[in-house]
Amino acid sequence: MFGLQSGKHKFPGFGLTHNWVKRSIFWELPYWKTNLLYHNLDVMHIEKNVFENIFNTVMDVKWKTKDTIKARLDVAMFCNRKNMELVCDGLGVAKPRASFMLEKNAQLLVYKWLKSLRFPDGHASNISRLVNTEECRLFGMKSHDCHVFMQKLGL
Repeated sequence: MFGLQSGKHKFPGFGLTHNWVKRSIFWELPYWKTNLLYHNLDVMHIEKNVFENIFNTVMDVKWKTKDTIKARLDVAMFCNRKNMELVCDGLGVAKPRASFMLEKNAQLLVYKWLKSLRFPDGHASNISRLVNTEECRLFGMKSHDCHVFMQKLGL
């Protein structure tokens, strides 16, 4: 049986209709009991998170990439990708460059392309203002901008 093993923290119906052991703090809100749908997913924000994770990983943005040491350890454990596994040498552990990451000159080309983009009025924000080509950085993207990038620009 999942959840807490002690009998003092169980809610009515535990083990029969549910296995929940913790009551969400949202139930303390006065309007929560009248909601027809308790947990509603915001698709646009999910799409923004997916875009940022893919973009930051492909562009190898420091501190924002999902290609981490832990991810590479998972590759070694679950995948058959010897070229992506960590390399141990005498000084420490090295992470080989992944094939899905763009080289610096290709990254610069992408940022310059984004800097030159123009959209019709009202279609999307001016993405060129969100690009810093000197630092190779994209910042301030709204969820609709990420949607336009993924749906119209081909990510």
